[in-house]
Amino acid sequence: MKKLKILVLIGGMFLLSGCSVEYNLTIDKTTMEEDINAIFDKTSESELASRMETIRRSAYYNFDTRENEYYTFNKREDDNNIILNYNYEYTGNNLYKSEAASRCYYKRIVNVTDENITINTDNQVACLFKDGEREIDDITVNIRTDLIVLENNADEVNDNVYTWYINDQNYTNKPIYIKIEKDFQKESIVSQVIPIIIIVLVVIGIGILIYFRVQKKHMKNNQIT
Repeated sequence: MKKLKILVLIGGMFLLSGCSVEYNLTIDKTTMEEDINAIFDKTSESELASRMETIRRSAYYNFDTRENEYYTFNKREDDNNIILNYNYEYTGNNLYKSEAASRCYYKRIVNVTDENITINTDNQVACLFKDGEREIDDITVNIRTDLIVLENNADEVNDNVYTWYINDQNYTNKPIYIKIEKDFQKESIVSQVIPIIIIVLVVIGIGILIYFRVQKKHMKNNQIT
């Protein structure tokens, strides 16, 4: 019986009753870093959070080594919430093996080529409900990248963050789609402004030099007269 309870808890890491999930994925040219927060209300869900704290879920099964790769686990608290954090950095196409992603999207494609990175899922999110009962309140998916995004179906875009909001009103038709170009990166505001500053300083410097030369020539002419 005890073993059965443990298995139920392990199987329910991403199917948690009364919690919100924040799924963050940071993408660069060579890696994809998964950072997942399971957020519990202190007043009503602290016991569940304590039970879940003892579980270290595998990120995915590595067929090359025939061993599980595990999330790095951390716990933190603020005034209202208990937050369990799971983090793992993937390379190549390995993100498609993600345990977290597989629980929410049965069908998913992660395609990494020399030119592009494409992530595409099926429509229905499978992890909000289980056997007809509500398991997760809501999920926020944030994909961050400084690479050029060619196509996406995000609900919201804020600079380099692409966000999808998943809840019981839209979970039956909430695919994630993003296509990223690997060859070029967005220039940061600083990198765009620096050349302009340099040009302005050069122009000012030339102007000052010309001014002093004119003044010096004018003084010589006055001395001769």
